[in-house]
Order: sequence, then structure tokens, then C-alpha cells
Amino acid sequence: MNPKSAFLLSSVVACFFIAATPAASAQANPAAPASDTAVPAGLRVAYHVDDVGSLRNAMNNINNQLTATPNASISLVANGRGIFSLVGGERDRQGEFASAIAGLQARGVRFVACGMSMKKHNIAESSLIANVSTVPSGVVELTRLQGAERYAYIKP
Repeated sequence: MNPKSAFLLSSVVACFFIAATPAASAQANPAAPASDTAVPAGLRVAYHVDDVGSLRNAMNNINNQLTATPNASISLVANGRGIFSLVGGERDRQGEFASAIAGLQARGVRFVACGMSMKKHNIAESSLIANVSTVPSGVVELTRLQGAERYAYIKP
């Protein structure tokens, strides 16, 4: 083998070994996340509940999300028949919603009731669970959260 061929072969072999090392892979793509579970700072999520039957599932999802990303900003917007899930005394087979909602509110979750749905179903603001806020339109609030506030949208 002539000297040029030997040099070329040794260069190719050296490049192969360097590229195969984990440190080289990390340096080749410095923008890659540190792990598969890396979550961006300032994560914002809007949960949409339009049926009473989906509230418990939404709250389970929110609990799981807060366990994984405790600093996430989360709003749950209820409209349609989902508005009944934010009324004091409402329950499912697992119990009243109020205590579970209060627990999530204590962790920073915002619960929002649609004023149009409240009017349609004759629900007074005074009958809502404590610390539930109202907006004129749940759909407009979801649009605002997703558009202007850059919230991700989840409908359990």
C-alpha cells in the first residue's frame, strides 16, 4: 500500500471511531434535548371540557401533567354541558367534583366557566364551585389562550 492510500485509510478509520462515540454525537447536535422528557420552560396548556363525563379524565390528565411539569400554566375551560361539572354539589361515581377542583386550584390550575353556556342552562354564577372564573364565551377564551397566549390545546 502506498503512503497516500495508507493515510486515506487511516483517516477514514479514525473518522469512523470518532463519529461512533457518544460525546461526538452530542457535539454534532447541540440543539438536541438532554432527554426524551425535556419540557420547555413556560409550558402552557388549555384543557377543554364540553361534557360532564370528561371532567374526571381531564383532572386525571392535569394531575399527571403537574407531576411531570409542576410549573406548567394550566387552564380548564368548560362550556356546553361541561358547564355542569363546575356547579357546586355535582358529582360522579368517584365523588363530588368540588374537592378535586379545589386541590388542582391550590396547585395553580385555573377553572373557567362559559357565560353563554351558563345562560343557556340557567346556571347562576353563585352556584359555581368556589374560585371558578367566568368568561363571556368559552370558545372565545379557548381561541384567545391558543392564539394570543400560545397555550397547547387538549380535549380529553
